[in-house]
Amino acid sequence: MSVFILSHKKVIDPTTRTCYIVVVELITKQGGFTMERIQFYPNEHLLKSLNEDAKKHNVAISTLVTDMLNRYYGLVPNASLSESDLTTKVFDEVKAYILNLQSGDEFDLISASTTFANINMVYAGKPSTIRAKIGKNFAKKIGKIGIFHNVSVKLKSDGNIKRNQNNAAIYVIPMTN
Repeated sequence: MSVFILSHKKVIDPTTRTCYIVVVELITKQGGFTMERIQFYPNEHLLKSLNEDAKKHNVAISTLVTDMLNRYYGLVPNASLSESDLTTKVFDEVKAYILNLQSGDEFDLISASTTFANINMVYAGKPSTIRAKIGKNFAKKIGKIGIFHNVSVKLKSDGNIKRNQNNAAIYVIPMTN
């Protein structure tokens, strides 16, 4: 992998007199895939707002900012849901679904969320990673304090994660003692 810095810009917000440093890098990964990475350093008030919104939508700040910029520049149709909105909607559907489950009941995200099940696996002729990202976000939330504290991943007798026919993890409502 090679990294080239394309630009380095100092931006001053005239209303708050806050300085943001923006770094744009061109990253070339093995195999020729090239992408840009942009770094910015928001002031503490903006960072606090971004953190709150990202937490509310159960996504990373980078996902939230990408969604906001895609909307701002008209790269996503207004009628479609952003990744942040999809994650929130899926998590709400899963939360409602597991309210009806008993201890020991198993489920996967496809059975628990109609929205998740209807996410296209291909976008613009390329594989879409949105389902995988939402599944990964869900896996990070289970078994911890919060809305999915009563969910755990189902393990097989050999200690590996039990998976469905699509290789997605199976979750379970743990047995209570």
